[in-house]
Amino acid sequence: MKTLLFSFLALLLTAPAAAQVTVDGTVTDGTDPLIGVSVQVPGTGSGTITDLDGRYELTVPAGSDSLSFSYIGFSPQRVAIGGRTTIDIVLGEASEVLQEVVVIGYGIQQKDDLTGAVGVVEAEQLTDIPTQSLGQSLQGKVSGLQIIPGSGAPGADAIFRIRGIGTLNNADPLFVVDGMILNDISFLNPQDVESVSVLKDASATAIYGARGANGVIIITTKQGDGEGQITVNAYAGTQEVVRQIDVLNATQYATLINEADVNAGRQPRFANPEQYGEGTNWQDVIFQQAPIYNAQLSFLGGGEQSSFNLSANYYKQEGIIKGSGYDRFTTRINNTRRVKDWLTVAGNLSLGYNTSDNVPTGSILATAYRADPISVPRDSAGNFSNVSAIGNTGNPLATIEYTNNRSQTYRAVGNAYADVRFLQDFTFRTNFGIDFVYDRNRNFSPVFVVSPSQQNLISDISVSNSYRRNWLWENTLNYAHDFGIHHVDGVAGVTYQDNFGEFISGTRQDLIGEDPSFYYLNSGDVTTATNSNGTSGGNWGLVSYLGRLNYTFDSRYLITVSGRVDGSSRFGDNYRYGFFPSVGLGWNISNEDFWNDGGPVSRLKLRASWGRTGNDRIGDFDYIPRVASGVGAVFGGEPVLLPGATVSSLANPDLRWEETEQTDLGVEVGLFNNQLLFEADVYRKFTSGVLFPAPIPDYIGADPAVRNVAEVLNRGLDLSASWRAGTGTFRYSVGANASFVHNEVVTLDGNTQNRFGGALGVGGQLGTNSQPGTAAGSFFGYEAIGVFQNEEQLGQFAQLNGRQQVGDIIYRDVNGDGVVNAANDRVVLGSAIPDMTLGINGSFSYSGLELSFDVTGQFGNEVINAKQMARFGAYNYEQRWLDRFTGEGSSNVIPRATIGGPNFENLSSLYVEDGSYVRLRNVTLGYRFATALTDRLRMQSLRVYVNGTNLVTSQKYTGYNPEIYNGSVFDNGIDRGDIYPIARTITAGIDVTF
Repeated sequence: MKTLLFSFLALLLTAPAAAQVTVDGTVTDGTDPLIGVSVQVPGTGSGTITDLDGRYELTVPAGSDSLSFSYIGFSPQRVAIGGRTTIDIVLGEASEVLQEVVVIGYGIQQKDDLTGAVGVVEAEQLTDIPTQSLGQSLQGKVSGLQIIPGSGAPGADAIFRIRGIGTLNNADPLFVVDGMILNDISFLNPQDVESVSVLKDASATAIYGARGANGVIIITTKQGDGEGQITVNAYAGTQEVVRQIDVLNATQYATLINEADVNAGRQPRFANPEQYGEGTNWQDVIFQQAPIYNAQLSFLGGGEQSSFNLSANYYKQEGIIKGSGYDRFTTRINNTRRVKDWLTVAGNLSLGYNTSDNVPTGSILATAYRADPISVPRDSAGNFSNVSAIGNTGNPLATIEYTNNRSQTYRAVGNAYADVRFLQDFTFRTNFGIDFVYDRNRNFSPVFVVSPSQQNLISDISVSNSYRRNWLWENTLNYAHDFGIHHVDGVAGVTYQDNFGEFISGTRQDLIGEDPSFYYLNSGDVTTATNSNGTSGGNWGLVSYLGRLNYTFDSRYLITVSGRVDGSSRFGDNYRYGFFPSVGLGWNISNEDFWNDGGPVSRLKLRASWGRTGNDRIGDFDYIPRVASGVGAVFGGEPVLLPGATVSSLANPDLRWEETEQTDLGVEVGLFNNQLLFEADVYRKFTSGVLFPAPIPDYIGADPAVRNVAEVLNRGLDLSASWRAGTGTFRYSVGANASFVHNEVVTLDGNTQNRFGGALGVGGQLGTNSQPGTAAGSFFGYEAIGVFQNEEQLGQFAQLNGRQQVGDIIYRDVNGDGVVNAANDRVVLGSAIPDMTLGINGSFSYSGLELSFDVTGQFGNEVINAKQMARFGAYNYEQRWLDRFTGEGSSNVIPRATIGGPNFENLSSLYVEDGSYVRLRNVTLGYRFATALTDRLRMQSLRVYVNGTNLVTSQKYTGYNPEIYNGSVFDNGIDRGDIYPIARTITAGIDVTF
């Protein structure tokens, strides 16, 4: 028995030793050995690090079948042992995308652990473009994010659209800056931004519930870290209009107006058109080369106990339209302090002040476009000339001269929070933020007379002040713990938000003088005084309860479950609260034991998510009726006007949340040790209960109530790819992203199958129609199929209103009833929503020399060139009218010259143009000086550069810019000639760090 017992014990002791195996090898970066690489046996406590020669030796316990290698700055690898005793490894440099920590709603996650579709942009990708707008810096950087310049005016912000337009009302995304929830980021200085996270699918946005349907953009500003630094950034440059519209010169104009007179049965008004030559180019008169300046000073630093960032920025931009300009001064203070091991307090505060010199740029642009080239800006005596004498327009230069309009904005945005850590795995945060905006505007009009239609016989002034405050209080509890190969983290919380605004304004006439010292209401005649006062910017509140749970198994299987309950004062008791859940799944296939790391695919991850989010972007208290005061009525035998009130809009107590349900499938691939990264997402986003004032019969005598009237579908594909490589001092990276989207109105309210919009400025005609089965805001009009060549064709083709003559447009008779009319023969002519958006970027560096570029583009959208249509006088024509109909066979596209009439009164395909474009958005060439020089100058770094923005644009559209935004889904893509053009900018700058 003794012998048997000892034999059994010996077997137990020696069997594991016999099953163990010793593995050794070398770890390099492909050229040099890597020192200190962590080599671990997953699921055990066994591990080691590489020595000075990059070598390692490790005893692998029984049952283990793989090794993991990790090193800062390099992509981790997991390798199957497969019976080998020597395993040599080459680690590839980690992609920034993979090693970064991504900021998400109420927390952070590693990129590898995300189950949602999130795009990330870092600081160095934002500062090359000289603009005060973070939005314009983001253009072309993230798939699924469309940035529309909106306007090239100084100080103008950009328009954001994430994965199409999912509603018929406000489609703006939600912004979160350092934890403060906002509706706009116009105050933000791009040079203060550390990173931007674009949350696209419901798994990422559902934590924001009622306001996540249009996507969420989370912005983190710079915090101090490490040794203190002083940074100076400055640039200066010049701007000019990217392109001008080709209009007729004076000789060409006089020739066409003579033809128009003859076609109308009148005598031609110009005896000798050739005598006028080129004449006046009114665009040259209103545009200018304009300077732009920017300077920033920053102090930042930090350690274990505290960190800080203090910055001040001055930005000045004169407009490329004379008389317009913008100045902004901002400061930012970010501070974090670790008071105790368990307590951290922090605060972020941005203070900004800006002024804008405002001229009526819309009127100036439209006038310069239409003004006759025969007239001159000033007469021989130096006075403004009467341009209305020929073309029935004003003098745009006089409009600039006589405008005195300045606005000022003061804004403070900030938050303070405290983190309390307890029981090792829990952190409680209480965060309070506030956004305060104060606006002032002063507009003075002097006495002037340029022409009978352009004059002001009594001076006047208007003054307005408004403020808006928005506060947010959030309390959240975070939990995170690792149970071996199981990782669990979660957050739960309650938030409160309240918004209120108010304005007051007044006007007076007949001021005692025109000097700026008299630009006050008291300087005017008291008997002409008017005033008004009311709410501004909304008066609403929101209470929310939120939660999210993330679970990761062995870095392979991922699940995220989140939900939020929102209660909004914008809805009545019947539907005040809404619940918005989501679930996301992920599988890191390349972390599986069976994965072969020797192949070209070094990383593979699959994602899937579903969720429901909401939208409450409507007016306040739309669920109750509104009453208008100041409405008088006459009663009794004697006509006495008595004061009264009436219902101005109807109520809807059953108003409920607009809800968006989104499904997303995504794949992330890394090739060649993650040098090449690829990401693709296919999604379906369906919005039901779209909130909008549905039309009602006019005889009701009140405005319609907001109702849940429609369903809108967006489905699409987001693609992005990047490649990073280099050897020695040469490094380069290139990337591209493309987004494809299909937008469709699925259903409308049962009372109507049409939702018209988009006034064209021609007799009240509307140019868009959002019908079921078409894109929201689709262009709607007649299809032009030719030009009447002779009298025979006048009898052969259907006519519109019986007014057409030879040389006029032939409109297609859609239903074939022999008559062309608005009820039966208008069709969809296009959409302002692009089918595809594109972004391409690249950077190259060699021994201090740096080159970077960005290319943006959009395809598949159209533009209504409505400025050609509105003709109420002898306006100028675009160059395309040189190819007009002048007799049979001369043209079957451009009709005869007329002043107004059926060719201009109706929207047709003649005025719908291709809005696709490709633009070289930005090029920067810089040089970073060697440390040998900077050390002598006591600098950490020194860089100089030159930059060009909007250098080259390839577009078919004949207007300034095919990106047309007019503030409404039903109005976008209509160019009435009043949108401020974008500028081509050349700057030179310097960045110094001490």
